[in-house]
Amino acid sequence: MIFAKEPSADWRAMASEWQQHWRVGLASFLVLGLSQGAFQSLFSLFIIPLQTAFGWSRGQIALAYNATLATALLAPFFGYVIDKYGARRIMLSGLIASACVYAGLAMMSGPIWIFYLLHVAAASVGLSTSGLTCSRVVSATFVKSRGLSLALARSGYALASAGLPVVMFSLIMMFGWRAGYVMEAALVLAVALPATYFWIDNKSLEVTASPAGKAPSASALALVRDRRIWILCFGALLSYAPANALMSQLHPILTGKGVSPLAAAKFIGVAGIASFLGAIVTGILVDRFWAPAIACLFSIGAAVGSLILMFSPALLPAQAFLSTALTGLGLGAELDVVAFLVARYFGIKLFSTAYGIAIFFIAAGGAAGASALGLSFDHYNSYDPALGFLALSFCLSGIVYLMLGPYPTVNEHDA
Repeated sequence: MIFAKEPSADWRAMASEWQQHWRVGLASFLVLGLSQGAFQSLFSLFIIPLQTAFGWSRGQIALAYNATLATALLAPFFGYVIDKYGARRIMLSGLIASACVYAGLAMMSGPIWIFYLLHVAAASVGLSTSGLTCSRVVSATFVKSRGLSLALARSGYALASAGLPVVMFSLIMMFGWRAGYVMEAALVLAVALPATYFWIDNKSLEVTASPAGKAPSASALALVRDRRIWILCFGALLSYAPANALMSQLHPILTGKGVSPLAAAKFIGVAGIASFLGAIVTGILVDRFWAPAIACLFSIGAAVGSLILMFSPALLPAQAFLSTALTGLGLGAELDVVAFLVARYFGIKLFSTAYGIAIFFIAAGGAAGASALGLSFDHYNSYDPALGFLALSFCLSGIVYLMLGPYPTVNEHDA
């Protein structure tokens, strides 16, 4: 059945849920947008100032960004720790640690290995303020509006990428790059930390608390033996790999199809807006319908976007708009639906453990997809052969999601 709920689902109950718990949703939004989300989105603004200050090459500076891939290996373990000791405690500790790391970046004196070490530290403690914690908190708090609530909280990343760069750039121009890192620390300490401390309380999350004894280990073992976690991870990998590949090289793909560089940049903006809208629309839909079917639908849409790019020697403006919009919608849907599926199939007690495993596959797929697309162009001098494989990967992802089967009526992992 595609319907996960009766058509008479009470929207007033969803509104009531937000009236009661809006502070939790807003706190999660702020934490995602002003901590690690901001750190990643603002990275490029520091490249030229650091090059000028220390003489590092842009390539040397860019290597630090790979720290986020290395920490993907930590995600499953980190997720288990969150489930065992509680999301709020981990979030508070991580926010303080993040502010200390940003302060350390502001005090750098030259050796690039310190820069790399601090970025690894930032990415590592950033897991405590990522979807591993925030999506868990939102999933535990919101039930009737879980899909939409996850989407709204994750739109904190949109805050980081849309609003902060202009402010940060102006600050760096006026006071220097050190002030930029100080501002990042200040945002964490003055906004994200108080929001977490005052608006996310242990009492509202008591139902999800994980005992400190041996029960979590037994449940975690049952989780990794559940074939559905691997189906979910495989579906996410097959979808994130092509989506990340397309987004990482969308500009040269479009210009190679006859789109002007300026217009291609605007179409990338279209993809970004579509990604945000895709997350919101998906959030609304999964609250009412069977989520794997929604994931399949958006995956097929993204496949159509890839095929438009593949079969169009010269893109018309309408074709470029449609292909980038479908790609963005698919990416936005994935960002929201994976967390929802984790909560719906595996419960809240082991949410971060299951989500951490999924993040590992997502990060691996994203990195592999971007690299493979570039290598394919080097070999064929065209993106077209790879675009066909990307479309196939999107379609396979949708089919794999359908293999999850019906929702469990009683979650055995939380029993």
